Amino acid sequence: MAPILSRVSSGFGFGKRAVTGPTGPSISATGGDVSTPGDGYKYHAFTSVGPNSFNVSSGSGTVQVLVVAGGGGGGGRSGGGGGAGGLIFHPVFQITSVTYPVTYPVIVGQGGSGGGGTGIIGGTGGDSVFGTLTAKGGGGGAGDDTLAGSSGGSGGGGKYGSPGSPGTQPSQPGDSGTYGFGFSGGYGYSNPYAGGGGGGAGAVGVDGTSGGEIGDGGAGKYISQFTSWGSPGGYFAGGGGGGSHNPANGLGYGGIGGGGAGGAPGAGNPGTSGTSNTGGGGGAGSTSAGNGGAGGNGGPGIVLVRYLL
Repeated sequence: MAPILSRVSSGFGFGKRAVTGPTGPSISATGGDVSTPGDGYKYHAFTSVGPNSFNVSSGSGTVQVLVVAGGGGGGGRSGGGGGAGGLIFHPVFQITSVTYPVTYPVIVGQGGSGGGGTGIIGGTGGDSVFGTLTAKGGGGGAGDDTLAGSSGGSGGGGKYGSPGSPGTQPSQPGDSGTYGFGFSGGYGYSNPYAGGGGGGAGAVGVDGTSGGEIGDGGAGKYISQFTSWGSPGGYFAGGGGGGSHNPANGLGYGGIGGGGAGGAPGAGNPGTSGTSNTGGGGGAGSTSAGNGGAGGNGGPGIVLVRYLL
């Protein structure tokens, strides 16, 4: 099994406002995989599609919630990298009710399918939901035979000669817009062909260059409250790397946070899939002399909740 390659890029986008911790009195709740690692907090991790639910039987206060959508699939045959799933980190989500129990619906978005080796666009990732918060699925990377990638929580990268697609998570209404993160995909250079990287939750996808360097996926976002998850720990929603056209083009690295790498230079090499439960975008396929590789699948998302014991 080939290693998952990543390159740390600048522009992590570490937040829009100061983050405050959760408040009490203590909340009693069930749902997902529950853990109490001894740091004074209780954690709920949702990794299956669902429908799931976070069920509060008593208590009030605020909880911290991370919602990451499924990543977009990488484009086929020297296409663009898949955009990462949209990310929402809500540090002060209010839990209160006159009557209990209270149920918050939870859905975990799946990753989009990688585009086929004939140059098909990558599929859009599935949305993830916690209560009123909706993280938008990542956009698919452009394929060789498509005009452009698709928009999403973070946007898919462009094929050669086309721009990346926009990230839509920050434009979502309500709290999703206030606490949401997602960036656009990178531009694909036309000659020599060099696909653009998919956007990440922390940075835009990197453009392909006139020197033939393939665009890396945009960096994901570091969430210090959830370091037991992510890839590496605490990083989520990295974009997928772009695809190359021939052996001289080099490799498009996946963005830190689970983004898949573009296919290795050469004929028909597929892109790497995004890491599960990170929302990472899939890497694009590479090609030489018309022998195209398929894009990698986007990584499924995740929903995490923590609060004081």
